[in-house]
Amino acid sequence: MSTAGPVVVVHQEYCAGTGACRGAAPDIFGATDGGWVTVLDEHPAPDRLPAAIAAQEACPLAAIEVLDADGEALA
Repeated sequence: MSTAGPVVVVHQEYCAGTGACRGAAPDIFGATDGGWVTVLDEHPAPDRLPAAIAAQEACPLAAIEVLDADGEALA
């Protein structure tokens, strides 16, 4: 994997639509009309990475990953 920097990945097949990610990082995560998570900012700025990681940790089904440019988990 080669990206411009860290990337936020949501595994939709695991998402339960709890909204925990949106609560932790509403500028990074949104929701569809049906309540399923969408990624608003796939490559958050460095100062937003703590919020992205908090959202990953808040997800009860581990449906979110925050990866570095090489595809390795940041948390």
